[in-house]
Formats: sequence, C-alpha cells, structure tokens
Amino acid sequence: MVDHREPDEEMARGPDRGDGDELAPLDRSSLAQRATDLIRQAIVNGVLPPAETISLREVASRLGVSPTPVREALSHLGAVGLVEFLPGRVKIVASTPESFEDSFRLREALEGMTARLAAQRRTDSEVARLHRFADESVKAVQNGDPKAFRAADVGFHRTIGEAARSPQLSRYTDNALDLALTLRNLRVSGSSFEGGFAVMHRQLADAIEQQDGDRAERLMREHIRNVGERMLALWRTELKDTVASR
Repeated sequence: MVDHREPDEEMARGPDRGDGDELAPLDRSSLAQRATDLIRQAIVNGVLPPAETISLREVASRLGVSPTPVREALSHLGAVGLVEFLPGRVKIVASTPESFEDSFRLREALEGMTARLAAQRRTDSEVARLHRFADESVKAVQNGDPKAFRAADVGFHRTIGEAARSPQLSRYTDNALDLALTLRNLRVSGSSFEGGFAVMHRQLADAIEQQDGDRAERLMREHIRNVGERMLALWRTELKDTVASR
C-alpha cells in the first residue's frame, strides 16, 4: 500500500477525523468502528489507492486486530461504495467520470438540505466556527496553501452537518462526501483549489447566521455543483491530454 497523496486529513482518524498518514495499531475498544474509521480515511486520503486490491488478513495485521472487526468494517465500506468485494480480495473503488459526476449530484442534494436545516438549527458557536473555517479557506487561497484550504473546506462542511442536527442525514452526507473525495483523489487532487469556492464559504456562513434556509440551500447546491463541474472538466481535459500524448 503506497502513501502517494493527500497528507492533510488523518488516515488513522477517530470520530473527529484528525491528521496523520499511517495505519496504526488499534486499541481494543470499539474495534469494528475504529477499523471502519481508519480504513475509510486511508481510502479517502489515497493511502489505499483507487483500484488497488487488499486482503482482509493484510489489513487486520496492519491494524493489529483479528479479521472479524476488519470484515465488519469492509462490509460497511462496501455499502457506502468505497470498496468492492472480489473472490478472496477486496478492491478499492476505481473512479470513472460517470461515478464521479453521480457522487457530486448526491452531495448536492444531501448537502443542500443539510445547509437548510443548519440555518434553522445552528447555534452561535457553530456560526462562529463556520466563519472561522470560511476565513481560513480564503486565507489559504491567498497564501497558495492547498493543504490548509482542504482542511478548512472539510471543517466547514462537517460543521454544517453538525449544525443540521440530523444524525441520519449526517450519516448519508458523510458517506457521500467520503465517496466524492475518494473519487476526486484519483486524478484531480490538486485542481480544485480556487478562490471562488472559498468566497462562497463566506456567503454560506452569512446565510446560515441569518437563518435564511432558502438561500443557504441554494448557495450550497450551487457551491457543490460548481466544484463538481470544475473538477470533472479538469479530469476530462487530463484524460484527453493523456490519450493525445500516447
């Protein structure tokens, strides 16, 4: 397994999804959930690259646990769409333009509703966090720091999910976000770093602070759609250039 990309989010994350880049041994509590979190983040970060195959026992050995919690974790990640099961092996999901586009359509619908609910249910402290992450994303663009931008971007979207106070919607949104990040990482991990996306974070934070659910949903849908279309266009251009250079 090769760590070749995206060091900014922790592969060995707990519930708060911190920073790191290795599969580390687990403690003995909540093994299946911890295994799910660790493997999921390794996939999202590209440490387990798209289209790579892994064995259950290999992952269990890396994590220092028996195969049982790893099997449960992989079953859950298969339901999310991050892995596919083959005879005797597990394959990390491979990205196609079609699957990439579908993942962003799903994000647009889910995160649009999440933003609407967040505007209705947010607390003052959550508004403050949204403005902080929005400002950090703008500052990262100004400083040309894609790692800081991605960290602020993920923090911004996770905070909106928390503010919506809908555990079921949050679960679906987290799954859609992880799938979109994983599919994005194959080709265009460094291409979505644009100032316009950061500016929209500030507009969204304002709409949620003002408890304007209609505007928050509209801005979020526009935001996700613009990001997806931009990255898809970059990916198709790269694929075209690759074919032309052969």
